[in-house]
Amino acid sequence: MTEARPRQRKFAPRSRQGCLTCRARRKRCDGKRPECQNCTRLNMKCEWQTQRQLVAESVSSPIAQRSASPSPSRTLVSPLRTSIDPWESLPGDATADIKQILNYYIEAFVPSVSVATTPSSFYTSLYIPMAFESEGMLDAITALSAAQLARRTTDPDRAQRLRNLSSKHQQNCHSFIKDRISPSGMPIVDCYQVIGITLLLVGLEALNGTKNTKWLSQLQSVRTMLNALYQEQDMTHCWEVDSLRRHFTYHDAMASLMARVSKSEFQFDRDLAPLYAPGMPSTIDPLMGISYHLCALISRIRYVGFSNPAFPCISEAAFAVIESEIQEWKYENPMFSPGIELPIALDLIALAEAYRLAALVQLYRSSETHKALVPSCASRAMEFIARIPPGSPAESSLLYPIFLAGAELDSESAISACFQRLTEIQMRNRYENVGNVQKVLQEVWRPFLNGEERRDWEDVLKDWNWSFSLG
Repeated sequence: MTEARPRQRKFAPRSRQGCLTCRARRKRCDGKRPECQNCTRLNMKCEWQTQRQLVAESVSSPIAQRSASPSPSRTLVSPLRTSIDPWESLPGDATADIKQILNYYIEAFVPSVSVATTPSSFYTSLYIPMAFESEGMLDAITALSAAQLARRTTDPDRAQRLRNLSSKHQQNCHSFIKDRISPSGMPIVDCYQVIGITLLLVGLEALNGTKNTKWLSQLQSVRTMLNALYQEQDMTHCWEVDSLRRHFTYHDAMASLMARVSKSEFQFDRDLAPLYAPGMPSTIDPLMGISYHLCALISRIRYVGFSNPAFPCISEAAFAVIESEIQEWKYENPMFSPGIELPIALDLIALAEAYRLAALVQLYRSSETHKALVPSCASRAMEFIARIPPGSPAESSLLYPIFLAGAELDSESAISACFQRLTEIQMRNRYENVGNVQKVLQEVWRPFLNGEERRDWEDVLKDWNWSFSLG
């Protein structure tokens, strides 16, 4: 009996020379310039990546790079992601600037915030096609990308120009949304675009390190609109709505953590369509990885924390149900996902387990009888966090477990390592909310390091009147 050969996966060859429009839509491009057949057939604008420059590795100053002749033995093709100069690369013309920033969004921003690169990423498969049809979505992408670019430059003038550009397009987004929603907050037209733009603006608030409840108000608006969509018609198999729901679920899980320190006006209603239903298609999410169902469970923890004294048994039962669901939650093995390499798959598993344990920390903090379980869960969460190497794509979504587990650290060396890891994460994605986490944790750790009782992070946020996203 001959030995059976292992079945090999068939992958379509991926063109890296096609136009940006086809690459964003994940379509095969014939490479015909200036207009490929796909864009001509669909009457879409055919965008092409700017050709890269040869730079000499031994030349240090930008002026010398433009004037010196590259040495044949030290000449490299500069990779796009590292060669983008935050403002010199922008031509100065408004239209050309937007093209370059859109290119930056695809090539640099999305990878910097994604736990894995997948064809199903809503950042590219949904929002890029929308941007070619909607000025509002293009404004949102521009505002987000320019804000991150501003944090990558060391030139103060360039950084300020990029911040101004981001602010301008952020205001354009607000005008776009205002013109398309009714006084009750429901969209009149372009519902999908309004939801997607609002979710990107929530991400922009995290990037800018906003410390107020504006992002919670934006999420409340999105939740209302999504629920209306599900009530109007069956959206179970609509991939656009599923993508928007996934993006919302991630941010909503982060919002649940702030429920006990934010004003009650931002507590969402409970009688809404379920965030997750059995049978929903499973995929590797750019923000949640394999933890979509778990993040939906995290969103429900906020309701356990607000018990009804008249019906204590109901609150206890709700606690037991969500605890059981978190503990018994199972995920599909990412090792069998097409295009996911083994190291990335292992990091996604470690990220999922870190989220599970952090979710239990969040849940147990709401119960006096379960608080004794918090330290062990936090310690195990830090073990899974340590399995994810610095620079891994999965690192971009570590803020939630690091914050909850880091607040429970009880050794100076562990505290120092945690602070350093947060610094490395911020260097990668340039999100200011990472700095917010560091400041809060420093205040939590300060008394402990001085031999006093550790402060609770919720008390710190209440004293400072802070509310920020860990997204």
